[in-house]
Amino acid sequence: ILLPALLLAAPTPDAANLIARLKRPVPASTAYTEVRFVHQLTRPLVLRGELDYGGAGKLGKRVDAPYRESTTISGDNVTVTRPDRTTKHFDLERAPELKTLMGGFSALLGGDAAALAALYVISHVDNARDWTLTLTPRDAALSAHLKAFVIDGSGNEPRCFTLQQANGDASVMLLGPLAAAKLPQPPTTAALATLCRAP
Repeated sequence: ILLPALLLAAPTPDAANLIARLKRPVPASTAYTEVRFVHQLTRPLVLRGELDYGGAGKLGKRVDAPYRESTTISGDNVTVTRPDRTTKHFDLERAPELKTLMGGFSALLGGDAAALAALYVISHVDNARDWTLTLTPRDAALSAHLKAFVIDGSGNEPRCFTLQQANGDASVMLLGPLAAAKLPQPPTTAALATLCRAP
């Protein structure tokens, strides 16, 4: 019974090779600009800061603007700190959807195609040096919240992480040099997708 499931989870050789090339050194940091589209807000929320990868299960996200906040994940432990608030601690076991999502980030940055494919159905489109990976959650509980996790990149570098929520909300994270790019006005999901996939 296990063998068909394992075969189903296996990524294509091209996708596996690409994911292996995306492995980041440890530790690794990159600047980001994140644009969040939330249906309760009248305009998108723009965040700027830095992402940190410290190896398997170790992720950090620092927000520098428009407020200051740091989120650190180490194994199943999550710590959220803000200068004006009490530090929060919680266990990822209390948030299984977040645990699966963070497992996907960790597998992607660790270049672990097998671990990523165990969590997501992987669709890979390659156009010369530019490529797109679309990850669709296998877990029904996560898919009720997350429609897809899309990574756009060029060569061995990811350019954008896009989270498409099941309720229509979305988050587009521009990485590295692209984080300093001038945002399209207005910053729509379609305009940002074009920016993410520009040569």
